Amino acid sequence: MKHPLRYLAAIAVLIGLYIVAVVLPDAKAYEKEMKQKNIDYYESRYVDPEEWAQGRVCDKLLWKCLPESNDTKRWQKPLENGLDSFELTKEVLEKEKAIIQRWRDEEDGKVKEQSMKLSQLSEGFYDRVEAKKFLSKMEQRLAKEFPGFWRDVELEVRFRWIQRAMNKAKRFGSDPKQNNVIVELCARIGLDFDKDPKWDAIVKFITSDPRNIETHMSIACDYIDWTVFGKPVGYSGVPITDWSMRRAIGKLPYPKKPYPKLHAQRSR
Repeated sequence: MKHPLRYLAAIAVLIGLYIVAVVLPDAKAYEKEMKQKNIDYYESRYVDPEEWAQGRVCDKLLWKCLPESNDTKRWQKPLENGLDSFELTKEVLEKEKAIIQRWRDEEDGKVKEQSMKLSQLSEGFYDRVEAKKFLSKMEQRLAKEFPGFWRDVELEVRFRWIQRAMNKAKRFGSDPKQNNVIVELCARIGLDFDKDPKWDAIVKFITSDPRNIETHMSIACDYIDWTVFGKPVGYSGVPITDWSMRRAIGKLPYPKKPYPKLHAQRSR
């Protein structure tokens, strides 16, 4: 071969032409396709702490800072199912315990089944007890999770707000009795977040997989904890990493402060 450098130069030119003609257009087409598939990620608004504070009564994580806290008429409406005046007394809890025991005895064939009317009354009583227990549990959880969250808010208003938040689950096709994450989410961004355009990405993310509504709500809470409050650990106590947030990547705006790598967390 008399002029090997000429051949190498010619090959390099051909490779360059191939890249320009084939590889780059394919890469651009792929990027365009991914943008179409992940339109939420590329076009949704990124909510930072300053924007989070907009529309709130104040910029602290308190109930009285939530946009709906000033709507006094909203909190005059009593709890559903007469729960305002329903107290978890010792007698009430003992009655619930007796109902549960009777159901077990019926399953084991130790006693005859109750009539339909009595059975419905027992179920109704049990549901009221469990509903009031849940309200009390969530009220205490938020108080512990966000110190000072309730401050001097009346207990009945606290319960009414929690029940409204639970009912919000219906908006997303979730069972209010099985979904406590919606209360966590509303505590962070308000009851009416689905009507606020700045939370469109959160709403789209939650509804993107009907089979995993609660899971996506949990991830949304962690996402807000990371992007708005700068918390390194999610509400469930799990460190926030690129792995724990993998479902959000491509659907929620990527945070300005990148998620920590999972392997970096393990190596500590």
